[in-house]
Amino acid sequence: MEKWQNPEMISKWILIVLFFLSFLILFIVLLVRFIYRKIAATKIAEAKAKTAHQKDLLQSTITTQEKERKRIATEIHDALIGKLLAVQIKAEQEFKDNHSIAVLMEDSISLARRISHDLSPPLMELSTLQELIQETIAPLQAKFEFKTKLDIRKQFEYTVDFKIQFIRIIQETLTNIIKHAQATCIFLHLRQSDNHLILRIKDNGIGFDSKLHKRGLGLKNIETRVQYLKGDYRINSRINRGSCSMFLFHHFKQNQLE
Repeated sequence: MEKWQNPEMISKWILIVLFFLSFLILFIVLLVRFIYRKIAATKIAEAKAKTAHQKDLLQSTITTQEKERKRIATEIHDALIGKLLAVQIKAEQEFKDNHSIAVLMEDSISLARRISHDLSPPLMELSTLQELIQETIAPLQAKFEFKTKLDIRKQFEYTVDFKIQFIRIIQETLTNIIKHAQATCIFLHLRQSDNHLILRIKDNGIGFDSKLHKRGLGLKNIETRVQYLKGDYRINSRINRGSCSMFLFHHFKQNQLE
């Protein structure tokens, strides 16, 4: 019998072949796992970079908008209102008997002041959210019935940036109601608790099919500001049943007042 035909030798060769096959399979498995992890890590890094870029872009957009609003508000307050006052004084001197001109100028000055205030509310850092909400809805109370509930269970010191974006969200929501809802009554509920700030704005308007409704500029602006504040929101509506907007914000970055 030849040596290579020896059963023991055949068994050794089989074991050697099996060992190398096992090693080769293990190497292939480890190589595939390494490649997969590297691809996954690359995709995660790309996703993080994309998210960071979107976050920077979002912050830059919001900051630019607020700077432009402040600039326009300053121009209206310092330039336009000044000119309107000068015209009013001159009109009163030259047309003493014409009461309608004086009334028209007074209305124009009031309108310019209100626009300036809406664009850049003064004393934002000294005002509470409740006060800012009341100032926001005050001009609309002549046209709409407001049912307001302010449930303040804990007081928090919000940043000026948070207050600005929060009021912008309310303004955009109310603007959408005014333009599209044909509502007569608006219910606004603010709840401020230990961990959350919840805002609910509901109207009795004509409503819309939320599944078919396309997101217009107003809703996109709301979504952008909610994302900027790291909040959550949803809008529910049904035909002839009005609409309801819910906003949720966490207090993890706010300071509680003792």
